[in-house]
Amino acid sequence: MNTKNLNQKIERLELREWTKGEYAKQNWGAWMHSISSYVGRIKPAFAHFLIDIFTAENDIVLDPFSGVGTVPLEADNMGRKTIANDLNPYAYLITKAKFDRRGLENELAYLKSLPSLKGDLDLSDVPDWVKEFYHDETLKEILILRKYLINDGRDFLFGCLLGIVHGHRTTHLSMRTGYIIPYIPNPKPVAEYREVLPRMISKARRMYSDPMPSVTQGSVLLGDARKLNLKNKSIDVVISSPPYYHTLDYVHSNRLRLWFAGTTFQEQITLSNNLIQQQHTYLSAMNDVGKELHRVLKDDALCIFILGDVHLSKSNTLNTAEDISERYQSLGFKTHAIVSDQIPASRTTIVKYSGKSAIEDKKEKLDRILVMSKNGT
Repeated sequence: MNTKNLNQKIERLELREWTKGEYAKQNWGAWMHSISSYVGRIKPAFAHFLIDIFTAENDIVLDPFSGVGTVPLEADNMGRKTIANDLNPYAYLITKAKFDRRGLENELAYLKSLPSLKGDLDLSDVPDWVKEFYHDETLKEILILRKYLINDGRDFLFGCLLGIVHGHRTTHLSMRTGYIIPYIPNPKPVAEYREVLPRMISKARRMYSDPMPSVTQGSVLLGDARKLNLKNKSIDVVISSPPYYHTLDYVHSNRLRLWFAGTTFQEQITLSNNLIQQQHTYLSAMNDVGKELHRVLKDDALCIFILGDVHLSKSNTLNTAEDISERYQSLGFKTHAIVSDQIPASRTTIVKYSGKSAIEDKKEKLDRILVMSKNGT
C-alpha cells in the first residue's frame, strides 16, 4: 500500500466536502436514491465522496450493510462494480429496484397495460394494524398491483409502490402519516380514497427525472454480513454504514413496508432478533463480520465504516468507532484514521417509540469515519 497516497486521501476526507455547497443538500444526487425511505440512511453526497476518495473506476466495492442501496447505487453511477448485501428483505427489495433499469417508457407501458386495479378483494386476512392506515378501496388496489408486480418480476415498480405506500403527501397512498416511520398522528385523520395507478405513474416519472445508465455493474444479495456468499480475496474496497446499535430499530421502523414486502409481523420479530442491532451482542456480532470481511477483502484493501456514537445517558457515550477499531486490529486490520463528522441537530432523528408515536430527539449527532486496511503496512 502506498502510505503517502493514503495519507493524502485521509487529508481530503477531513475536508468533509459533502457538507459544502450543493453537496450539503439532503436530496443531492440522482432521484433514484429517493425511491423509498429508510431510517439511518446516509446522504448520497456523503457516499459519493467516500467512493470518489477511496476507490477507482472498475473497483469491486462491497457494502455488507447496504440498507436501501445508497452506496451501491452511487458507486454504480461512478463506474464501479458494486455488491450490495443486507439481511432486511425490505432493504434488499429497494436496492434491487434501483438496479432494475428497463427505462421509463418500458415502465409506463407496463403500468398502462395492466387490467383495472379495482376489484372485490377480501381484506379479512389483512391485519388490523395495516388496514387502519388505508381506505379499503385504496388498500385493495395496492394488493392487486402488488400481486401483478411480484408475479411479473417488476422490481423497479415494486420499489416505487413500497416508496409511496405511506407518507404525509397527497402522492402517498395512506392517510397522512410519517414518511420514514409509519405512525398515525393524534387526532387520527380520516383515510380517504387515493387511486393507486396515477400515483405510481407519477412516482416512476420522478425516479427517472435524472438520466440513469441502462447497464449496471451491480449485484444485490439478501444475506447475513457474518456469512457472505462471496469468494476469498474478491473485494477491492468495503464502504458501509453498519447498524447503529441501541439507537435505531431497522425492523419496527419499517414494519408497514416490510409487511407489503411479504414479511409477516411474526417474521419481523424473528428478523429483529437476527439483525445486528442489540447492545449486548453488537460487538461480538461485528467481530464475526470483521472475520468475514477479512476473508473476502484482497490484501491491503481498505475497509471504510461510518459509525455513530451511542448516547446511553448524558454522561455515558459509547465511541463505536474506537470499539470496532480495537477489535478489528486483532483480526488483522490496521486503523489509519478515525475522522469525525458532526451532524447538525436539525438533521438528527433518533427514533424512540411510545405507543404509535415517533419522537425526535434533537441532539447533535456525531458520526465517525473509520478507515482501516487489511494487513496494512
